[in-house]
Amino acid sequence: MTANEVIESYVRDVAACLPRGKRNDVAFELRALLGDELAAKARIEGRSPDRAMVMGLLTGFGRPAEVAARYHQRPALIEPADTHHFLIWTLAGAVSISVLSALSPEEGRDNGDLFLKWVGSLVIVFALLGWWRRRKPGTLGWKPGRGPDSMSRPAALLALVATAIFPVFMYAAPEVFVRIMFLGAIPSSGVQLAEEFRQSGHRTATLIVLFLLPVMYAAVFVQGGMRPWTNWISCALHASLGLLLAAQGGLAQQGLVFASARANEVSAPIFGLTGAFTLLCALYVVYQEWSRIRPAPAMLARQA
Repeated sequence: MTANEVIESYVRDVAACLPRGKRNDVAFELRALLGDELAAKARIEGRSPDRAMVMGLLTGFGRPAEVAARYHQRPALIEPADTHHFLIWTLAGAVSISVLSALSPEEGRDNGDLFLKWVGSLVIVFALLGWWRRRKPGTLGWKPGRGPDSMSRPAALLALVATAIFPVFMYAAPEVFVRIMFLGAIPSSGVQLAEEFRQSGHRTATLIVLFLLPVMYAAVFVQGGMRPWTNWISCALHASLGLLLAAQGGLAQQGLVFASARANEVSAPIFGLTGAFTLLCALYVVYQEWSRIRPAPAMLARQA
């Protein structure tokens, strides 16, 4: 190939990395620039340009994709600003898949393949979010929040009632809960607890943690919002609950929670995933508390 043919091949590969509307203009500019550079190099070396000379020149310019990026910066598949949340969701998926694998082993299931599918799905979701933000600026923009201590009294009351009804009542008396919730349409005998588990220390510890959650929300209701000390208590309670539920998934897998073998089989992954999710949420709140930005002294004085 002659020197001009090498340059034309290089320009063609650079243009192929650019949006169609920019290709001709960039190709014209780059072709002229490389021609001038090659002519100057030939004058300095005192010889006619050849393939070796033009290849040395192009090596200094960089790969065609790198040169194209100087003319048009392609957006990242996952925007740098989304890396933090992408890693959090990846970690959450890895933990959930690990718990599901431990509590519900299935022959032929490849957990590595399942994790890769999870990561691939996240990549697609975050790429679409970035594309949508670029296409419709402002539609997914930032909105001011009230901060980690912003739980209102109505929200605290709602959390208190919801916690007392669902986790506490459902866990303390599952048969009664099913009978009331489904008006007797579903037999409650399916959720009858095994006698050994009913009197176990594990169930007692779980009940204590569950009963303390409404107490915490009652304190939040009285003080009119979360405070650092209630945030830390919430983290401790939810982390403890997550560990207890995950462990209960292991007990259900061994057939030690319910009298019915089918109930144990169905509930094992549910307990495990619920526990893993609760623990992950608690750890995330711990991270938020650890990295919390404290109010400025003037703001503290106004609040006082």
